Amino acid sequence: MQQIMDACNDALEVHGLRPITSPNTIRADFTTIANRWHQNIRCTRKGRNFYYRYEDLSFSIFNNPMSEDEVMRVYGALEVLERFGGTEGFEWVEELNAHLRASLHMGNSGSSVIAYDDNAQLKGMQFFADLHDYIRSKQPILVKYRPYTNPELLEELIHPYFLKQFNSRWFVLGYNPKYDAITTFALDRIISIEKSSQKYIPNTKYNFKEYFNKVIGVTIIEGESEEILIEVEAAEYPYVESKPMHQTQKMVKISEKGNPIISLNVIPNFELKQSILAYGKGMTVLSPQKLKDDIIRILEQTLQQYK
Repeated sequence: MQQIMDACNDALEVHGLRPITSPNTIRADFTTIANRWHQNIRCTRKGRNFYYRYEDLSFSIFNNPMSEDEVMRVYGALEVLERFGGTEGFEWVEELNAHLRASLHMGNSGSSVIAYDDNAQLKGMQFFADLHDYIRSKQPILVKYRPYTNPELLEELIHPYFLKQFNSRWFVLGYNPKYDAITTFALDRIISIEKSSQKYIPNTKYNFKEYFNKVIGVTIIEGESEEILIEVEAAEYPYVESKPMHQTQKMVKISEKGNPIISLNVIPNFELKQSILAYGKGMTVLSPQKLKDDIIRILEQTLQQYK
């Protein structure tokens, strides 16, 4: 067993990974091989030494049936998976990554060709893995959090249903019995999470993947999608066209001023207004009237702050 550990540690050192310190790790790998590849590993004793081999002498985990194109696709997926490396609760990502790279003879180039707009200092990511597990195991939780608009520490019981990222921040959505509605919590405002003894209330109303096709962002508002018409200054349109505000965005006509008019089919919410305001004078809401009035009111309040 020590010789096997030494050989494994030599390979791990080449890849810059931590060494194995316990024979139990090797035994666990034997079990993984038996379960994943359906191959028995035989142990024979000669004198004081134990020898291990596959029952099928022709078998090797390095006999990779994948094509070169398939390997490159897996390589890309691994780079995406590395995004979670270092996140508390996802330490297994590094181990899985190393195992897959070794299995597919990928090696480690030492540099990634993918970068994400992540904030390494973002608070709350230590709760991500636990929240993921609570959603999967249907576990109600007590969330202590501090809202942006209220310095007071609050506590809510929620039945967690979904995790969503928006603008490089993560949010958990769940049913809140106090309001009989879905509540959204930003992970960076959460102070602590603990399990609740309450019976879990499953989600029978929302298909979140379908629902988020109707909105921008994470704010859930009851209602139906509406057609939103926005006039975009011609100079801004190339940016709006190349990075659509929503998947339903389309250009419907050109205004008398020569500006494109785009339409969105979404439920108006906070994030929609923020997206429009981010373009400043580059965007003008034409309809519906309520959304137009909301934008005017926000701009007037903003202007008052400069007087």
